[in-house]
Amino acid sequence: SRIDTPRVTVEDTVGAGDSFSGAFVCAVLMGKTLKEAHEAAVKTAAFVCTRAGAWPSYL
Repeated sequence: SRIDTPRVTVEDTVGAGDSFSGAFVCAVLMGKTLKEAHEAAVKTAAFVCTRAGAWPSYL
């Protein structure tokens, strides 16, 4: 199957893989289908790529 990737302006890719994995596992554990889990993971990783660096600004 095909999953569309959201178009985003990439600031940094640090954490994209970790966020993808975490979102995927979380969705599966919540009972989502593999397709739903994959979609959630792709959206989460895309969002993470829109932020610079690995540390949140509030730290």
